[in-house]
Amino acid sequence: MQLSDVRRLTPITQEFAYFQSSGFSPKMEPVIEETNRWARFQNAGGAAPGINEKMLEGFEATREKVARSMNADSDEIVLGENTTIGINIVANGIDWRAGDNVILSDKEHPGNRITWYSHVRRYGIELRFLEVVHDEELMLDQFERLLDERTRIVSVSHVCRRTGQRLPARALVDSAHDRGVPVLLDGAQAYGAVPLDVRALDCDFYAFSGHKYIMAPQGTGGFYVRQDRIPWIQPSWIGSHSQKDFDLEGGLTLLDEAKRFEFGTRNLADQVGWGKALDCWEEIGWENVFAYIESYTDRAKEALLAVPGLNLHTPLPYERSSGIVTFSLEGKTSAEIQEHLKGEKVLVAPLELDGSMIRVSTHVFNNGEDLERLAAGLRGLT
Repeated sequence: MQLSDVRRLTPITQEFAYFQSSGFSPKMEPVIEETNRWARFQNAGGAAPGINEKMLEGFEATREKVARSMNADSDEIVLGENTTIGINIVANGIDWRAGDNVILSDKEHPGNRITWYSHVRRYGIELRFLEVVHDEELMLDQFERLLDERTRIVSVSHVCRRTGQRLPARALVDSAHDRGVPVLLDGAQAYGAVPLDVRALDCDFYAFSGHKYIMAPQGTGGFYVRQDRIPWIQPSWIGSHSQKDFDLEGGLTLLDEAKRFEFGTRNLADQVGWGKALDCWEEIGWENVFAYIESYTDRAKEALLAVPGLNLHTPLPYERSSGIVTFSLEGKTSAEIQEHLKGEKVLVAPLELDGSMIRVSTHVFNNGEDLERLAAGLRGLT
């Protein structure tokens, strides 16, 4: 496969300028076909000889591919349905005491807010918010002041969904670790859009999506837990398949690997489809994917800045940015902008809890024509 094949194999891109991959990406035809093929195979009769064994083989192959894509070991990977599952595994696996605190950023997705909000009521913990600003030194100084002896965990985004800013993740991790505090990174907007190496980041946990930039089936996501942190989490979500062995009188030994957090009947066809998406990206070459997103995002920023009355909220230097660009347009609400662009066959996302901001997320299937339609549509509103 070549980069140019992605657009050809994603039919919706022929109709729409699709700038929504950081929310819900379209899927390539080979991924859809592979997922459907495995769904037919599994659902024809799961108890028939060979079917379940073959599905589990495909499932574990996907785990290996996911691990390879972020420089992790396969026994550190949980495969689930979304990013928020990983956040919940951590949040519900800590022995909380009233007065403990958690550090979030002030621009987190609801999935990395609501879980912690519920714990304020349930356990009496305190939430502290790191203000995401473009000045990284100022942000790191602020972070140091938020940490104290009652900080139990830091849970922040690798890439900010509201500005596209790439947070100084390794610096945050180092600062937290100096105080003995573990770090969970929400990688929903990073995985597949920017290079990812969990060893280089040295984070304790990393939660991520398959259905965004990876263009895997909806309802695919994962969670990395560093090997030494697996026993640190008290399992709250476990069941059949979490165990190494058990008896009929209460005896239980859990698996040593991250799979202890998986349980029950799964939609394995979607997970195998995720593996097919990763096959495509490996064939194209991750370096080609990241280079295209970088160059195209720079072009998008340049085109948007030429629109009268447009205010860009994303850092200009790409090394502090990502495939997300957010902006507002003077005198226009986000709903007005979205509806107008939809009429021009351009798909963007309004950001909740804000009446003005629009998010554009770029991918390798976006081309110059898409960018021209976006800019022309916005100029039509001014």
